[in-house]
Amino acid sequence: MLFEIGRDTLLEGLSKTTPLTERKSTLPILSHLLLTARESELIMTATDLETGLQVTCDCTVSDPGSVAVPARKAFEIVRELPSGTVKVELLDTGRLGIEAGQSAIKLAVMDPTDYPAWSAFENVEKVPVPAQRLVYMIDKTIFAASTDESRFNLNGILVEQQDDKTTRLVATDGHRLATIDENIGFSLTSKVLIPRKSLLEIRRILDSVEGEIQVGFEPKNVVITAERFTMTARLIEGDYPDYRKVVPPRSEVVIKAQRSALIQTLKRVAVLTPDRNKGIGLDVSPGGMEMTATHPDLGTARDSIDVDYQGDKFSVLINVDYLLDSLDAIDTDEIIFEYRKEGSPIVIRPFPEKDYFNLVMPMRK
Repeated sequence: MLFEIGRDTLLEGLSKTTPLTERKSTLPILSHLLLTARESELIMTATDLETGLQVTCDCTVSDPGSVAVPARKAFEIVRELPSGTVKVELLDTGRLGIEAGQSAIKLAVMDPTDYPAWSAFENVEKVPVPAQRLVYMIDKTIFAASTDESRFNLNGILVEQQDDKTTRLVATDGHRLATIDENIGFSLTSKVLIPRKSLLEIRRILDSVEGEIQVGFEPKNVVITAERFTMTARLIEGDYPDYRKVVPPRSEVVIKAQRSALIQTLKRVAVLTPDRNKGIGLDVSPGGMEMTATHPDLGTARDSIDVDYQGDKFSVLINVDYLLDSLDAIDTDEIIFEYRKEGSPIVIRPFPEKDYFNLVMPMRK
């Protein structure tokens, strides 16, 4: 194998594929990238067996071939090379020669036949989807998905069709929930669960993509393609909890507040929340919201903000980290809280309202 490629082009491909590789896997091959040089292109493939990514770069191929390279070392090497052309050659010694300017590296590699087989699911029917609208939907929900790998169904984000045009994403970890409805062109015949980890990788790759991508679903995978890359992610098999049961009816108890002022005040008071449960007290009365925290060893904190509220006084204890995550996901200057009764979740909506909302379950006092 012998090819020449621009250093910046090679680095861009490595920066996209390397994060997907597994550093601590029991299978050493998963810490590697598969490089395939053919015709006038270099194809970089990365997988952790759940998510796969294939990136294509232009290059000049003198001798086609493939090799599995240690991903992070290859990235670190190319990152430090001078700008210009990089010559990459599989040497007779079995090492991979990398040359640029006065630099010459010989890198140990693995047999490409040991690399997991790649399936691009080319026959899957796909629909065009605006890349940044999908990123927007992910950002509004993924923070609420569970990070507890033992709860594999809550580890995923639910994707379901609401009607012919509207697609809904839902994420929950049992303590909070986030949902958004958008018309992005999907036409799903059944619900699907995309793993949180895979969706984070999808979001990372799509972050710099403008225009449309192609998205398709087959029984066990989601497939995303664009001009220079293809991604696949294995879907979670299992039932998602009936999230509708925890979404309360619209409440007449509505508090309107400035989002930035609320976030800043919560962060000040949060300094003295207990390390174990992060509980913060919200005491709401007409015109104001007072926030309190007590640390058993360090002391207490109290602060307040003005709010638009004219109802009865009430108090609730809530996890401040969950509340801050919910507020960070909102993109309006003002927010509204809805609260029905003791033990009910607090529903957090943007104001003016949009097609998404979050809710956080209260803590026991």
